[in-house]
Amino acid sequence: MSARPFIPGLVREAYIAGSWHSAGTPELIRSEVVNGEVVDFQWRAVGSAVYSVTAKGEIQQVDTDSNGTPLFDTNSFSVVCSCPDGDRQQLQSRSSNQLYVCKHGKAALDSVLDATASAKIKANKEAAVAEARLKAEERKKYLIEQRQLQAREMPGERERIHYGLSKRSDEDIAKLVKKAAMTMDGLKALTKIFPEEVMPPKQTIRCGRCDQEYDPQIPSDLVCREEHPEDKCKMMWDGSKKSWEHCRRCGKDFRLDGFHSWGKRKRDDPEDEGPYCYETVHVPMEDYDEDNDPIMQNLDDSDY
Repeated sequence: MSARPFIPGLVREAYIAGSWHSAGTPELIRSEVVNGEVVDFQWRAVGSAVYSVTAKGEIQQVDTDSNGTPLFDTNSFSVVCSCPDGDRQQLQSRSSNQLYVCKHGKAALDSVLDATASAKIKANKEAAVAEARLKAEERKKYLIEQRQLQAREMPGERERIHYGLSKRSDEDIAKLVKKAAMTMDGLKALTKIFPEEVMPPKQTIRCGRCDQEYDPQIPSDLVCREEHPEDKCKMMWDGSKKSWEHCRRCGKDFRLDGFHSWGKRKRDDPEDEGPYCYETVHVPMEDYDEDNDPIMQNLDDSDY
């Protein structure tokens, strides 16, 4: 009896289900593994139509988080499904740098997990939980000691500061911090509270796609996106009470109005795909190749 095909290194933590819905296990029609690492798998999934699911590349773990959960290089492994949800999950994957899959893709990957790698991940998680529990106990002991020291050396000050913070808005606190940074004593105090690993120096890079400057050290700065251009958008109507806007540049529908008030969504109703033609991550100017950028190639910038 031949061994069950599996993808080397594949564990459930490597991908995220982009839908709450489930699907039956699709039929595996191709399972090629080169050098024990690089794979080319294909399934036949049957739903409202017959879809093709493909998984190609290599599972590469690049790190683990504090809970022992592995983190993967999403550029080395891809999962594509021909169903309508497949394209949306690929977009979400590019935007989040995590591998999102549709229900057919999830069912396919669930059927070819690497049992050895999964067992190792479980053991690593258990070890990480034990280590985290020990660190939490040590942290609790440290904080108790610090609180006792504060009470002896600075009686009443902890309660005063906590009370003051509870009565101020985040905006007010930010203003106080910026004001404190204007004096030498205030700046010295703030550099102890906010060392470089917490607040690194400014480092800006220009994105080759959107031409905006961003700081790669700031997670919220990494998002590269562009709103639908007004001159490429057209108002669409379904009767006199339901409307939406359609972007001719990217083909997306957005700003739906009147649909929720009409009850259950119909199969042909448009879906609100958001206010952006694209939403992904920035690419440094020196690394950007517009001719090979699939995001820009999917946009129609021609005149109408």
